[in-house]
Amino acid sequence: MTVSLLALAASHRANSLNRTLLQHAIPLAEQAGAQVRQLDYDACESPLYRGEHTSLPQGAQYLADALLAHDGLLLASPEYNWSIPAGLKNLIDWLSVDPRAPLRGRTALLLCASPSARGGISGLQQVRVPLELLGMWVYPQMVGIGDAANTLQQGALLRPKDQLYLQNTVQDFVRATGALSHAH
Repeated sequence: MTVSLLALAASHRANSLNRTLLQHAIPLAEQAGAQVRQLDYDACESPLYRGEHTSLPQGAQYLADALLAHDGLLLASPEYNWSIPAGLKNLIDWLSVDPRAPLRGRTALLLCASPSARGGISGLQQVRVPLELLGMWVYPQMVGIGDAANTLQQGALLRPKDQLYLQNTVQDFVRATGALSHAH
């Protein structure tokens, strides 16, 4: 049984560093044996969640349906002020009211490419909290690429240690997702 993954860069920017990082991660996941479907974050856009809605908006429905059809998620998220981007948190809140529980039983690998030296890890730590609360197994290691405007290029990660860490982490995430999905 092949591992099926979604790939989502939670950024609307045309020249998103996180989308570029995801483009490095996808072929590594495929080389590890996963089938990967990339989603357009703009298609997931949803109105502000206020807790009074009775049905999912189209964008959240699109993501929920895609999650339910896959084993795991490669999620590249920017860090805004050392925290989770509001749009991504809003989307997770929408998913939390879907009675099908689209996050439960799925896996996630969190990635961030940031201009800061910290690589966005503070934001990723906050992204993992609601995902885990909603039943998602989040891979223990996170990928944070610091000084990404200078170290992340279209063709390669310029620091060999970053490339090796990304490769090893993605490969082990695919293995773990396969083991967990086969256990269900």
